[in-house]
Amino acid sequence: MKASMKKITALALAGMMSFGVTSVSLSSISEAHDSDVQQEEYADGTSNKYSHRIHEEETTHRQNVRSIRYEHRKGMIDDKEHDKKLKEEQERHDKKMQQIKDDYETHNHHKSR
Repeated sequence: MKASMKKITALALAGMMSFGVTSVSLSSISEAHDSDVQQEEYADGTSNKYSHRIHEEETTHRQNVRSIRYEHRKGMIDDKEHDKKLKEEQERHDKKMQQIKDDYETHNHHKSR
């Protein structure tokens, strides 16, 4: 009986130690995961709303330009209409980008003077 009592005690201590090591390991993993979630807010890799808006606008602009070029290539619009649409798209894009920059400067408390 004495030998089996020592074995049971040793197994119980080993089990408690392994449980302690496992819980410490898992808590550090969950802390690392939480910090990753806080750093990356947007799926496109941007970390703040202004970068996200700029990224979205750049994507929209590229799609619009591709669409205009496609229409021209397929003969849906002539050269004059193509140039006009590209100019309008560029003006729209420039205005939107300036608006995003103005919003950023309005809300940024760390502006350089």
